[in-house]
Amino acid sequence: MNTTTIDGASIGWTDTGAGDTTLLVHAGVFGAWFEPLAGLLGGRVIRMLRAGYTGGMGRVREPIELAGHAAHAAALLDRLGTGPATVVSHSSGCAIALQLALDRPDLVARLVLSEPPLVDELPAPADLAEVRRTVGAALGGAMAAAARGDIPAAFDTFNSVVCGHDYRAVLTGVLGEDGLARAERDAEFFFTNEVPAIGRWTPPDPARITAPVLLVQGGDSPGPTHRLIGRLAAALPDARVTTIAGANHLLPLTHPAELASALSSPGVPAAVSR
Repeated sequence: MNTTTIDGASIGWTDTGAGDTTLLVHAGVFGAWFEPLAGLLGGRVIRMLRAGYTGGMGRVREPIELAGHAAHAAALLDRLGTGPATVVSHSSGCAIALQLALDRPDLVARLVLSEPPLVDELPAPADLAEVRRTVGAALGGAMAAAARGDIPAAFDTFNSVVCGHDYRAVLTGVLGEDGLARAERDAEFFFTNEVPAIGRWTPPDPARITAPVLLVQGGDSPGPTHRLIGRLAAALPDARVTTIAGANHLLPLTHPAELASALSSPGVPAAVSR
């Protein structure tokens, strides 16, 4: 893992292959979401380890807004001299990718948004009550645990609802026991820094996103996620949707080959998906 400092924050990355560039922008909670996918993609693949997720390489003490994470991604692409990239993101990483596409459209050839987060501004209005009752309640419990300094409890409370009760078995099977332990340590940044930043984030007007967008959803993900994706697809100028059967929010870990295949597929036009 290479490291650099951008705006005082430590950023990690790997850079493999040659050809058209793909930038992987991971979700929150932990930084290893795209480890399985990175090795399955052709061309030049840059897997970014965002500020706050580099462990002993750099501890973040100041708040980082989502626009700041997007600026870090832009600075990394500029330093590596890649030109426009396909930007693949997951969950809260989708918010960062959208911000990057708005702030630096010259760097984004295509957006891939996998399972965008169920933050208040994105779901269908009719789903807000259910989202707040389930995801909101889990996040509230997790934040309370984090405030007590109990990061393991926060990690479990949040992931059990968002990723399913078998999430620990999935993480252990894919990342190993050490990977699970690292993910739990990573989560401190998510609950103390990233979650408040997500709460302050104002999503960009989708109509201003000029890059083509592929939205990816798990077939087993809940209805509010599917409706969020349909709503977002309808608002984007150039959007397509693809569904990975049998997957849920853990899809980058459980279905990396299918996700890699989806990246080379055109997907279903948004008008059809509606």
